[in-house]
Amino acid sequence: MNWLKLISILFIGQLSAQLPALDLQQDTLFLINEGKLESKTGEVFFSTKGNIVFKGNSSASKDILFTLALDSFSQKKRATIYNNKGGESAFSIKESIIYYQLADAEYAVATIVQNFDNWAIYNLLNDSLLAFIPAVDVSKAQVFASFYGLWNLLKMKESLQAKIKASTNTQQDGLSVIQPVFGNGVVWVWDGKYLYPNGANMSHNMVWIYENNKLAPRNYPRTQEEWSWDGSGLKPYWGGNPQGLWSWQNGVLRQIWNNNYKNEYFIEENVIRKRFGNYGDNEWEMKGTIPLPIITAVVLGLLYR
Repeated sequence: MNWLKLISILFIGQLSAQLPALDLQQDTLFLINEGKLESKTGEVFFSTKGNIVFKGNSSASKDILFTLALDSFSQKKRATIYNNKGGESAFSIKESIIYYQLADAEYAVATIVQNFDNWAIYNLLNDSLLAFIPAVDVSKAQVFASFYGLWNLLKMKESLQAKIKASTNTQQDGLSVIQPVFGNGVVWVWDGKYLYPNGANMSHNMVWIYENNKLAPRNYPRTQEEWSWDGSGLKPYWGGNPQGLWSWQNGVLRQIWNNNYKNEYFIEENVIRKRFGNYGDNEWEMKGTIPLPIITAVVLGLLYR
């Protein structure tokens, strides 16, 4: 464990008291006052009520920032963290791990552990202790608000983006990468057997396995999402409309029926792109050796079905 950053959140006496959030030098980062996360000067960042986190010093519905739909941080079923519009936010929690959705991929950014007499929040981006709360009678909303305050304070989103960029620029032995030429789309890693979003662990719901000419989700196998490679194209196990099937012919990927030449793809200098489209229009760069079935699945968007 790398103890690069330790932030202790001390809950002294009753939860209604004003409580300091301290770093290693005992400098106050936040004050927790009656469930509110405040600055040293009294500015209220977040308020909490039940499983709801509000913006600022408010409990009005229009100021809802997050709603935690969970029974416990350690529950096995993925818990959705809703945003202020009632939709799913970029955060979710499963088995004590906080995930963050970025550019259609999901990354584990922190883990929350409840011990006998304390809460510990670990930063999974650099394997360090992010926060320590020496109390257990703290609401889930207060724990999450504390994490989110530190997420902003330590600029963890920027750290995640930098880590993703660094990992894609450094190709590891035995791994290949296929990534969008432009934009911030998903960067896919191919290890010779598994295909997965860069930074995802093997329990991720978008990990795919390719063996014996079959491509299928690793963790949530369903016949409706299995594809077979016949040597020139991927075909669904359950049949499918022939007009939705594609095949490689003389180095060109095209539809089998009613083909539109404007939608044909070809590979040039480790980049797959449309033959007659605009540059950047579903254009992917490949680093390392990636088989045609994997390239086909990525460029046709089959991995999101």
